[in-house]
Amino acid sequence: MLERLHKRTKFCIAICVDATVAATTLWISYWFLAQVFNTGAAERFWWLLPVSSVITVCLFYFFGLYRAVLRFAGARFFVQVIVSSLIVSGLVASIALASVYGERVGFPRRVFVLFALMLSVGSASTRLFVRWCFERRANRNRIPAVIYGAGSGGSQLFAATRYGGQYSAKAFIDDDSEQQGKTIHGLRVFSRDKIKTLIESKKIQVVLLAMPSIDQNNRSEIINYLQQFNVVIKTTPSLIELVSGKASVSDLHNLSFEDLMSRPTMRANEDLARYCVTEKSVMVTGAGGSIGSELCRQIISREPCELVLFEISESALFYIEQELLSRKSQLGSKVNIIPILGSVLDKKRLEEVIREYSVTSVFHAAAYKHVPMVEANPIEGMNNNVIGTRRVAEVCADTGVKSFVMVSTDKAVRPTNLMGASKRVAELVAQSIAMNNSGLNTCIVRFGNVLGSSGSVVPTFREQIKCGGPVTITHPDMTRFFMSIPEASQLVMQAGAMAKNAEIFVLDMGSPVRIVDLAKRMIEFAGLSVCDTEHPNGDIEIKFTGLRPGEKMYEELSISGALSPTEHSKIRESQEEKPASTTTLLLIDKMEFAIELRDIKKMLDALFQLVPEYNPSDLYANSKTGEVLIHTNESILQGMQTSPATE
Repeated sequence: MLERLHKRTKFCIAICVDATVAATTLWISYWFLAQVFNTGAAERFWWLLPVSSVITVCLFYFFGLYRAVLRFAGARFFVQVIVSSLIVSGLVASIALASVYGERVGFPRRVFVLFALMLSVGSASTRLFVRWCFERRANRNRIPAVIYGAGSGGSQLFAATRYGGQYSAKAFIDDDSEQQGKTIHGLRVFSRDKIKTLIESKKIQVVLLAMPSIDQNNRSEIINYLQQFNVVIKTTPSLIELVSGKASVSDLHNLSFEDLMSRPTMRANEDLARYCVTEKSVMVTGAGGSIGSELCRQIISREPCELVLFEISESALFYIEQELLSRKSQLGSKVNIIPILGSVLDKKRLEEVIREYSVTSVFHAAAYKHVPMVEANPIEGMNNNVIGTRRVAEVCADTGVKSFVMVSTDKAVRPTNLMGASKRVAELVAQSIAMNNSGLNTCIVRFGNVLGSSGSVVPTFREQIKCGGPVTITHPDMTRFFMSIPEASQLVMQAGAMAKNAEIFVLDMGSPVRIVDLAKRMIEFAGLSVCDTEHPNGDIEIKFTGLRPGEKMYEELSISGALSPTEHSKIRESQEEKPASTTTLLLIDKMEFAIELRDIKKMLDALFQLVPEYNPSDLYANSKTGEVLIHTNESILQGMQTSPATE
């Protein structure tokens, strides 16, 4: 009610309260001294009561105490209240002494010492009471929360959420034993063992992680611990975001994909990461894509002399160029960023760019990667992924490029879809060209899904949960490997340093994750519950739609299964038989000729010879016998729309 009053009305109320407090505290001072010292000061100096009120109001106005917003008043404001009260007491005492100057009258000077103390307490207390009322009213409809982290980040977060926002902090949690038991901003600091008690006693619904500088391993451990409780977890931005000015502590958001998967990160081996990059001219194909753009971010921080962004999409190229220019400015880098529009199928364009900028290292990340999209567009998919890789590798060999790193996928292992088969053929192409060109250090880096890339399940599930469900999954037993985009990109760079003779490097993806378990975790982290037969009143339903054309239940990372260690613990070499380069390139010629004629049957004939382990689940299933079974684009696209892609 008070906050709805007009500003002038509030001002008048404040004046009346202060005038009353001044007169009352002076009268109490008279009365107290009369009881102790038996003085009649109250009868003789009663006229000082209205004088003290007037002086108090005038001085408080002069010091700006009526302009302050009480909800945001801090220690400095209350120091001003105390100082103003002391001055009021001094002035009132001076007037009283002046009134008896020259008279032999016993004057109780102790009155004004007590008056100064009581006026300070009274003026501050009335303002604290008003602020308490504001806070109590504001907290009625706010969500009770605890802040995990009692350091500077937690303190700033409390200050940011104290007078606004949707959360009301009830306590701090900290793992530091020295912090536990202390009080910060009036809130007690507890150990993590007390979380369950706090949730029950204070009805906590949200845990706010306020530890921007903590490393990923400790962060993952804390998140794993909090998962056992039925609470929503929000987090402040990372230290890098705070330092760069991209975010503030109060910018709370949901857990990131890396947090969700709780996958610890490993510090890069900088000797390996810099080997193909530092002080070199580097080109990234597909520079605007999920992996390509992150490769560019990783590369620019390691001081290349030139970074060539090769991309077919104008908008994607524009956005990554602008981001890298901003990063360049922040890093104080002198790297020359060169945006190039072009297709990996255009051999002349590739050769022109590589020669002009004397490129020595090429990271080939340009590819069509969405399984249903390539199934619906087989010729375009094979042309881009296979022939495009051939063009890049050939130009690298012809122009004296020293290092060629091809990004591949786990779907290339015993593929059941055209996308995976095209990437397997691309691997064979890269190996065949490298075997004929000893000066080109080539390697293939194979890994599974990356979290948060375009078309992957995580952003799809997130949007479905936001819309109220259902969350769609193709099969309850579907599993996938997952890795963060930054981690995968760092390892790709480090693998490039170990390239010699077209090795196939496999990244350590950890254990495969059931997609249905991932969906359940995302629903629970959003503060919602799963709706199923056991919980019919849940919030979000999980719906199984059936496998899509060419989709595998699980993925593998090696054809032979034989993996040998390398000098990096997260990178292993797959011991696979290398192709006969002459035969392979002849079959690629046959495939390219079929693509030019747009002859799907001949293209598939070449594909089955190149990748005999290719075993399509239904699409083109009879191609081996010469009978091409083609699903209509309409049916394939319908499957794409009803189920999220897993890349």
